[in-house]
Amino acid sequence: MLWLSLATAVVLSSVLMPLIIQFCHRHQLYDRLNDRKVHSDSKMPRLGGIGIALAFILSIVIIRIFQIDEFHQLYDGYRLWPIIAGASIIFLTGLLDDLIDLTAWQKLTLQSAAAIMVMLAGYRFKFLVVPFGSGVWNFGLFSYPLTFLWIVGITNAINLIDGIDGLAGGISGLAALAFALFFMFTSNVLPAEICLALVGSIIGFLIYNLPPAKIFMGDSGSLFLGYVLAIIPLLSQYKGFQGTDIGVLSAATVLSIPIFDTLMAMYRRFRAHKSFFSADRKHLHHQLLDRGFHTSEILLILYSLTVVLAMVSLSMLFIPLSWSFVLNVAMFGAMLLYFLRFSRPDREKNMHGPL
Repeated sequence: MLWLSLATAVVLSSVLMPLIIQFCHRHQLYDRLNDRKVHSDSKMPRLGGIGIALAFILSIVIIRIFQIDEFHQLYDGYRLWPIIAGASIIFLTGLLDDLIDLTAWQKLTLQSAAAIMVMLAGYRFKFLVVPFGSGVWNFGLFSYPLTFLWIVGITNAINLIDGIDGLAGGISGLAALAFALFFMFTSNVLPAEICLALVGSIIGFLIYNLPPAKIFMGDSGSLFLGYVLAIIPLLSQYKGFQGTDIGVLSAATVLSIPIFDTLMAMYRRFRAHKSFFSADRKHLHHQLLDRGFHTSEILLILYSLTVVLAMVSLSMLFIPLSWSFVLNVAMFGAMLLYFLRFSRPDREKNMHGPL
């Protein structure tokens, strides 16, 4: 059933996208042009997130129906309704923002509600596997603020990197595939199916979003992807410690490009005494464009880097946990140093300097 969830999502997403494109053209639901946009097409459909979300949720429901007799035995108590309900709230939040423009505080309030919903259902980062002491560092009550910041942060981080054709979808798809491989190697069936359903829904979208794009995912897609990607690592700790675990460190390593791009955006706005919710044109993909890279080259660079990050994150499956821990810390630190160097004021003045 693992690959059925992937195939079902690919088919649903790829079939839905042309219908959504036609719907957007018929009702003139196009992406809004502004100073931070890199495209010039004033008639670009922006509701691809509808296809991503529907394909993902429907594929999970279909797989659930096919496995109804073995569900409780196979999945040992996983509760899907908080995840689907929270993802639906996030999707509707993004859709409303695409259609009528919600305020930043309205979006944050709804995102917080969706995060709290899954946290109260038991999906939290409860511990971190470490190569010292007892081997497990329990977060205790700190698990609540940590998980809340993680969910809201990743939800918005994917939204912020959605700046050029194929970027947010590609990075999200590769991250979801990395998580799927982890759950497949550790024989966690339902989380693996959820990951592959997300991968499939993204593949169907990328068929129409890779350059030159025919449709954008909009906030309904980017916020939805960010939320689901934030929830997936929590699945490995839902039923308690089972040995090998994704954990917050490995999950952050996979997603370190959107994480650090978001943190650097917050730093720039703090330094400029601007609101954290204000927009700018200095994200990583913008700066690479300003340095003369083409969209396809940027995708190749950032896709390749995401694959490397995923391999480091999955190293726990093939090497001792102590080595994997050190490798993840080193890679995460290297990404931090790179983004700090990339965001220096003298770099911003000399936009055509070497990387």
